[in-house]
Amino acid sequence: MNSVSYEIFDNAKKAVIDLDERSVERIAREALEVGINPVDLIEQGFVEAMKELGDSFEAGQAELAQIFEAYQIVEAGIDILRSTIVDSNSDGSWFGNLVVESDAELTYPFVSHTTDALTSFYCC
Repeated sequence: MNSVSYEIFDNAKKAVIDLDERSVERIAREALEVGINPVDLIEQGFVEAMKELGDSFEAGQAELAQIFEAYQIVEAGIDILRSTIVDSNSDGSWFGNLVVESDAELTYPFVSHTTDALTSFYCC
């Protein structure tokens, strides 16, 4: 990874934490333009931001509504990345709501609707 990649990951993380959907969408497009692996952006930008928000929630510094809003913002960014992931010749595959890499490691589970998150094993 180069410094541009890390800068984009940091910007994505900040945009999610700031609940800035337009920036998340712009960053997703920018990442694709410069050739960043979209799964890396999801893992190192979006998911890391969600983890940080979860930690803030546990510490009483964030509200549950913020986490749900951030989730929907992340989903908007993933919508931009999805076709590239699906069309790629990588060893990753979509199985319903999961992207699984060739080593069978779970890469990114997502819930299609916020209400599904309440009963899902994975939320935020």
